[in-house]
Amino acid sequence: MVTDVEPILRRFTAQGQALFGPVCEAVRLRRYGRLWLGPAAAVLVTVLAVAARTEPGHPVIRRYAITHPDDPLLAVLPRLPLSLFAPAALLPFWFAVFQVLLVFSLTQAVLGTARTVAVAVAGHSAATLSAALWVAAGPPVGLGSQDAHLADAGPSAAVVALLAYTAVRLRIGWLAAALVAYHGAEVVAVGGLSSREHLVATLTGALLALILDRRYAGILATGRPLAPDP
Repeated sequence: MVTDVEPILRRFTAQGQALFGPVCEAVRLRRYGRLWLGPAAAVLVTVLAVAARTEPGHPVIRRYAITHPDDPLLAVLPRLPLSLFAPAALLPFWFAVFQVLLVFSLTQAVLGTARTVAVAVAGHSAATLSAALWVAAGPPVGLGSQDAHLADAGPSAAVVALLAYTAVRLRIGWLAAALVAYHGAEVVAVGGLSSREHLVATLTGALLALILDRRYAGILATGRPLAPDP
């Protein structure tokens, strides 16, 4: 029995090292330049959330950072950059700050700055642009026209895209299983636009990893740590 468990424990340890090792190393060596995306994203989420709660800031945030399924494409595109950090209707403010702080820092240490930004933007953009398609599809797969006014998912779409990319690239089975469980629970408990956008973002992150990082297949099996991108 012990012999059967040992390979599983070794693999779990190797996966944990691949995921958390770069962050621990950056902290140990005080290389905080490899972790700045998380704090920067958290500050942006905080600033937009606070501004949205003020009388002069609320209409500005709605005009330049909040997107909806029924917005014209030409109105959505200019809002995409700020909408990545905009307040989400169903996401508590403190949790939005916590998740971008943790995941953006974690993935920056593992993937590098450029790749983290690219995956986050791609996942968020794909999720946001899919909203109109979900409404156009209609129930039961899509959404009804009454949901066309809902605000999009906000920073959480970028977060799940980064987690999916990391899970596929590093071959971390338990992280992939956690994402599947999360989406299943969200569809049952919440449903609506956010769960569908999260699904699109997750698939985007996973597909990017499969397409762009095939050269990293089996890297954990070699026992070599995965260095962050330059």
